[in-house]
This record gives sequence, structure tokens and C-alpha cells, in this order.
Amino acid sequence: MPQGRDRRRPLAVLVAVIGCVALLTGVPSRASAAALATALWSASATTTGATGVAYTFTVTPATTSTLTKVTMTVPSGTTGTPAVGTVSPSAIAGGTVSLSGGTLSYTFASVTMPAPLSLSIQITGLTNTGAANTYTSTITTYDNATAVDGGTATFAFTGSAFTKPGWSVSSATLGATGTSYTYTFTPSATLTALSVTMSVPPGTTGTPTIGTVSPPGIGLLSGVSLSGNTLTLTSLGLALTLGSAVSIQVNGLTNTSTAGNYVPEIAAFGLLGNQSAIAPAVSFPGYLAVGAPATLSWAGTLTGRNQTLVDGNASDQQVTVNDQTNTGNGWHVTVAATSFTNGSGYSLPAAGVLTVTGSVTNSGLSVGPTAACAGSVVCALPNNSAVTYPVAITTAATSPVAQTVYDARAYTGVGPVSLGGSSAANPVGWWVAVPALAQSGTYSSTVTISIVSGP
Repeated sequence: MPQGRDRRRPLAVLVAVIGCVALLTGVPSRASAAALATALWSASATTTGATGVAYTFTVTPATTSTLTKVTMTVPSGTTGTPAVGTVSPSAIAGGTVSLSGGTLSYTFASVTMPAPLSLSIQITGLTNTGAANTYTSTITTYDNATAVDGGTATFAFTGSAFTKPGWSVSSATLGATGTSYTYTFTPSATLTALSVTMSVPPGTTGTPTIGTVSPPGIGLLSGVSLSGNTLTLTSLGLALTLGSAVSIQVNGLTNTSTAGNYVPEIAAFGLLGNQSAIAPAVSFPGYLAVGAPATLSWAGTLTGRNQTLVDGNASDQQVTVNDQTNTGNGWHVTVAATSFTNGSGYSLPAAGVLTVTGSVTNSGLSVGPTAACAGSVVCALPNNSAVTYPVAITTAATSPVAQTVYDARAYTGVGPVSLGGSSAANPVGWWVAVPALAQSGTYSSTVTISIVSGP
């Protein structure tokens, strides 16, 4: 080669990224018991004295903690032989229950539970109190003898029941705004109601207004309010006639942000009696989503030596994950890439051509991207101890094998989490290895970023 000739040749690499979305931790110190983020109590039968009833208590802790027990007070006169029904998540299953002095105690093996994850405990085999009233249950989580979080939930027991109770929603998307809930029921006896209450999932918000009501003749509704988990319709004497189906729509609501199956209680209270019923469940499905860069890009100059190039775009240095499944299963983010090929048919060597680590200055750094809670929503940071960095990804012309680049063990990574970021201590570093004898040109690859439930 003649002396003085510049051996450097321009190399531009552009990668189009398709971010695939799959739907489907430490424990802070605690000075004193906190208030539960949400609490809900429902029963399979609302009439006084009913036997073989199941009570379900659903709570969202405010404190990430080791838990061993949950206690729930019940109305005076509640009896029966309690047994454990459906319990979730599975980490708290397999426990035992007792009823003593008006308190149900569910005890289970010690487990660390993240604050955003809701717990649901069903206790079967109960006999309702014989006194009609609206009752308050005090629910408390414990770490052995130490109270962690506490809160209250209400439920009404009445002398008679509505027939054909129902509940429908205009949207079951978590956090959806401007939604309408419609409650239906048929009175089993004529009743002049002064108020009607309808429970909603914990975390429901909004400014409720009365929508369509039928039959139109029931009228006399003077307003609706939302307090805690209860919508209350007030009236000047709402005429509910035996056997006449009623439908009441409430607008202006914002859905809960916690996935689950929710069963509302509908109750009417009058001067000469009251009635209530539990409507069938409506499912608010959770989701698991990953947010990834739309494109990745690298640019460099061939020098006749092996080199690694990093994507220096600040917007590409972060991946987001939002686990709203309320299962505690954990998740892992995977990356797969097709061959980096130029227009002349030449491909970069497949083995380890793309690597991911927690640095944009050191391709060999053995640290992953920094995890942080995203926004103001409570989350539990992921335990990523199973992944070793840097993660090398081997490309293929077709059906490339995906590699896990970030992992959340079970009961971690709950809620919205950001991984990396240009201002983070460890951003997401996307590196491409270019061999000394690579041809100059523009290379392209399809990179697929996915999220999969389970660690």
C-alpha cells in the first residue's frame, strides 16, 4: 500500500428496533404501622343469619415488609367453622385460619411482600351476624407480633336480598378515565329507599354523576358521592317496586390501577327495611409491558483494528417496564437480533456482535443498568441478581435466539420501573463489535426487545 494513504473508511450502522410488548428489593426499615393503601371486604351472601358464607378481604400494603399474618375483625355474632378459601398471591397460600373474639386470623409462612402487590384472602364456612347493619372490619398485616399496616373496610348485612344483581363497566382498562359503571337489581319486596350504596374496586376515583336510570319513574335521586370504596346515591324517597328491574348508571369514574376480579355490593336503605346483594365479578385485567427505543444507531470509522461502537443517543439509553399483573411472578426482558448485514451481502460475525451492559463508556463493565421507580407511582425494584454483564447476543439470519438482559425475581419489579437512562449512574449501553477486516457500508439488523412473565 503506498505510503501516506489514509486507511480509514467510513462505517455507518443503523438498526431498526421492534419493541415487542408482552401482555399477559430490599425491605425498608419500619418505625411504626402505616395505613393500608387500599382495603376491601366482600361476602358471598349479604342477608343476616346466612350460613356457609365466604368473606373475601383484599388489601394493598403501604409498606414492603416481611409478613406472617393478617387479622380481620368481623361483626359481633359471626360464627361458623372458618376454612381457608382462595388466597393470592401464591406466596401467602397454605396458611391456617382461626376465629376468636370477633377476629379472623390468617397465619402463613414468613414471606417478603412488595408494597404495590395486593393480597386477597378468602375465608369460607362462616355464618353472618343476625343484626342488620353496615359494619366496619379492621384489617391489619403483621410481621410476627409487630403490626405493619392497618386499615378498614365496610360491608352491609340486610334482612332481605335483591334478585338478579348485576354490574357492568364501559371500560375495564386499568386507570381508564371517564368510565361509567351500571348497577342492576330487582327488589324482592317493595321498598322506599332513602339511599343506595354500591361498592367499587379499591383505588377508584373521579367525580361521579348520575347517568341513565330506569325505569324513569324511580326518579327522586338527588345526587351521588364517592367515599372510599363506596358510591352513595341519595334520594327523597326512591320507590323500588317488588319485581320491577332497576338500572342505575354512574358516570365520571376513573378505574382502579390494581388488576383483579371485583364483586360489588349493592344495598338500599329505607325507613321500613333494607335490601342488598352481591353482583357477579367484573375483571380488570392486568398487563406487563416494556417500553424500548424505536431505533438504535451506531457510527464509526474503520481503522484496521477490532473495535466496539456504542449507541450514544441519550433517548436510547433507557428501557421501561410496567408490571401491573398483580401476580408477583416476576419478569425478564430479552433481546434478539438478526444478522448485521450491509447492502453487498456481507454480515458482521454473529457471535457476540451485540452486547448490553450498564455503561456507555466501557463495553466490558460487569454491572447492569440502574433500576428506579418511574414517576410517582409506588413500585418494588427488581432483583436482577441472575443476570451477568455484559450480556452477549449472537445474531442469526433467521430465528435468532433471545438472551435475557434484565431480570426481576418473583415478588420484585412490581409497578412502573425504569432501567438505565442517560442521567442514571448506569445507563443502558448498546454495543456493537466491529472486526478489523469489516467492509465499509451501512449495516442493518432487526432487534426485538420483549418482556416475558416469570423470572
